Amino acid sequence: MNKNGPKVSVLLSVHNHENYVGPAIESVLRQTYQDWELIIIDDCSQDRSPDVARQYKDERIQFYRLEENKGAILTFNELLKKASGEYIASLDSDDIWYDNKLEEQIAYLEQHKEIAACFSWAEFIDEEGALYSATKKVCDCDIRIFMHENRTQAQCLRYFFDNDNYFCRSSVVLRSDVIDEIGGFDPRFRVLHDYEYWVRLIQKHPVYLFQKPLLWYRRVSVDNNSLSAVNIKNVTRVLNEHQMIVYTMIKEMDQQIFCEAFKDLLKKEVTNDTRLLCEKYFALLHWTMLGTVNNRQVALRFFHEFMDEGVIETLQKDYQYSWQDYYKEMEETWQLYPLDFYQDYRELSERAVHTEHANQALLQENESYRKEVRRLIREIQGMSQTISWKITQPLRAAKRVVSGIRH
Repeated sequence: MNKNGPKVSVLLSVHNHENYVGPAIESVLRQTYQDWELIIIDDCSQDRSPDVARQYKDERIQFYRLEENKGAILTFNELLKKASGEYIASLDSDDIWYDNKLEEQIAYLEQHKEIAACFSWAEFIDEEGALYSATKKVCDCDIRIFMHENRTQAQCLRYFFDNDNYFCRSSVVLRSDVIDEIGGFDPRFRVLHDYEYWVRLIQKHPVYLFQKPLLWYRRVSVDNNSLSAVNIKNVTRVLNEHQMIVYTMIKEMDQQIFCEAFKDLLKKEVTNDTRLLCEKYFALLHWTMLGTVNNRQVALRFFHEFMDEGVIETLQKDYQYSWQDYYKEMEETWQLYPLDFYQDYRELSERAVHTEHANQALLQENESYRKEVRRLIREIQGMSQTISWKITQPLRAAKRVVSGIRH
């Protein structure tokens, strides 16, 4: 941190968001708290995003452009290296801050030195900036996903264990010295890097969640190749990353936080490190992926890593847990993923592809009809200009009169 630098470093990475990056930048410029620097890195956008960002002339704005696409994780870590503020705020290039966001969060952190970071709720907007709650439009995810109560470190981590992440990255303001302590994003987590980062943060420090929205979170439609798209590759990646996060979270959780977080699952009083390992193993045996499928793989991985004579002896003596019990767990390890979900997904995907092909065939057939109609119209128009058509025009008129008299 540069003591002579700004109070807040606002970090904004951009990739192909020409329609949204302008409003995002403008929301920083409108902040009632003005002691900030805005660092923008364009991650090799293929649209006009760099041109839009360069239009904003303010000495507090730094703009950089990458000539090779690095992805969100590495780009954010590059932004962290360039930051000099006492606090770090993150803003996605399609989101928009409320004007008073920084003022309220900085004031809270200044008054509560024990809090490492603060977040807020968020309101969901669509591509045009309309509130989903106001338009009654159907969003592809729960628009209240970020609206939670405040929780202690233990309660946060237990919620993560039982459910998922509920913090919005565009809402966060962190202390830079905490980032120096825990580092940047882990590139091993391509989709759940935010989730992994909050776990790592809350393992060491308490955080605060404002019980009101301080930003608009934009939910845009994505193509099937996007990391946000719901397809089998992305779902598999999320499930694999989720396993890694839960495993590391339990492995590194200290005794006090673990006992508070899992007090309802504790089988014995935790009086030493060996019992702590045993209790962590039993807690992992209760873990369910997506809240439905019991996944024993992380528990067995934990058991294999920490299994020694002392652990085995404690399991047998204090918990009456024998090798036969372990073998029984091994028989159920293949409940890895919600296989029914995959089967349903494949069937729906195949049906969608078939329907899309049928639609394309109908569109092509319709277009061929249109072309034929246009050809016939041109032919009729050409005929109407010929000498024979003009000569026979009185005969056609007489025929219409006679036909009218008969009727």
